[in-house]
Amino acid sequence: MPGQYRSDKSAELGSPADRPGFSAVDEGAPPGPDSVRLLRRDIGAAVAAVATTDERGFRGVTVSAFCIVSLNPARLLACVGAASESLAAIQLSGHFALSVLSDRQEFLADQLAGRAPAVNPRFNGIKHQLSKLGDPILEECLVWFSCAVQASNPQGDHTVVYGDIREAGYGSGREPLLYFDGSYRYFQVD
Repeated sequence: MPGQYRSDKSAELGSPADRPGFSAVDEGAPPGPDSVRLLRRDIGAAVAAVATTDERGFRGVTVSAFCIVSLNPARLLACVGAASESLAAIQLSGHFALSVLSDRQEFLADQLAGRAPAVNPRFNGIKHQLSKLGDPILEECLVWFSCAVQASNPQGDHTVVYGDIREAGYGSGREPLLYFDGSYRYFQVD
C-alpha cells in the first residue's frame, strides 16, 4: 500500500510522532554523521533523478536535495554524492537533466539510488526522451529541466552542481513522489 512501507531501520528509530519532543542531539555539540543522517530523515523532500550521458551511455542518480536558485537567469542546483559515477559523468559532459519523479517511479528511484537492480546504460525499459543536450528526460516525471553546468562546488561528501536551465517542461506524471522518514510517501493532489 503506498506510503505504508517502513524499512527495518525506520521501525527501530520510531516515527517523528514517537519522539519525546524538543531536544538537542549529541548533547548540544555539533552533530556527528549518524545524527545528521537521522535528522535528515525528518526532512520531507521531493525525489528527482539527475542524468547525463557519457561514452558508456546514460548515467543517473536519485537526489532529494535540489532546488531552483534563480529565476533570471534560470538556474537550479542539485547535490550529488561525491563518489557517484553520475557526478564524474556530469562534470565531464558539462550538462545534465533533472526529472522530478512522480508516484509511478518509485522502483526507478530505487534503481538509480542503488537499492534495486541497476538501470542499464541505454535506459532500456525506461520511458525517456533526450534533451537537446542529449541527456535522458524521464517521461513519467512531473517536471524536467535540461541544464548546462554553470559551476560545481565540493561540499563534504557531496558536490553542489549548479545548472543553467536551457530547456524545461512537464512530464506525464500527476502526483509527486516524496521521501520522508526513510521511505517513499505519496501526496494526493486534488
